[in-house]
Amino acid sequence: MKKLSLFLALILMLFLFAACSQEKQEDKPAILEVQLQTPDHIELNKETTLSCIVTYGGKKVDDADEVKFEVWKHGSEQHEMLTAKNDGNGKYSVKKTFTEPGTYSVVSHVTARNMHNMPKKDIIVGTASDQPQNHAEEHHGDEHHHADVMMMLHEKQFSVNKEAHLTVHITHDGQPLTKATVCFEIWKGDGKHEFIEASEKQAGQYEAVTSLREKGTYSVKIHVETEQLHEHQVEQIMVH
Repeated sequence: MKKLSLFLALILMLFLFAACSQEKQEDKPAILEVQLQTPDHIELNKETTLSCIVTYGGKKVDDADEVKFEVWKHGSEQHEMLTAKNDGNGKYSVKKTFTEPGTYSVVSHVTARNMHNMPKKDIIVGTASDQPQNHAEEHHGDEHHHADVMMMLHEKQFSVNKEAHLTVHITHDGQPLTKATVCFEIWKGDGKHEFIEASEKQAGQYEAVTSLREKGTYSVKIHVETEQLHEHQVEQIMVH
């Protein structure tokens, strides 16, 4: 009888533990997640679909309170707010035609289940030949915008799993920009962003070495800083 009582007590304890564990899992709050789906590179003057997938607790949300896409070109104070269409199965989208080349930011503002989520992504519009001569398009806070900073990435074709020498030539007022802090920010699609500090090899020429492990198109943002300026420029490179 004593052994039976101990056995029943053990079963009861296990049951209570399982019930408590299940209750804790059920009490775990669900999260509103938004997956922004936009191309990394968009053709100029061609209608493009910007979309996002909305989920809550892992389930698709088809009744979001509000979904809007905020779009603006770097260096411009004009922000366009576009109301998204509900495509069903958790997808919301807008269509937009970009008529000016450059780097743009896209933010999807999603309100649902009394929560708000607003992921952001930068995209490039147009090809290199479409881009204006001056790529230094952005203001940074109250810093002065230097329209006469020029950056030229020497090589844009690299081999996978081999040393890639990223070399950029930078000028300011037509003269080599020396003693600047230069960093390459590299990423592929929605993958992790890698930051590589460059060193000045000769006047106005900065170089960094990395190894790219996947084939495809990568984005490279060149960050340039001195005491008087802070500029950056986005380029694309191909890895074969």
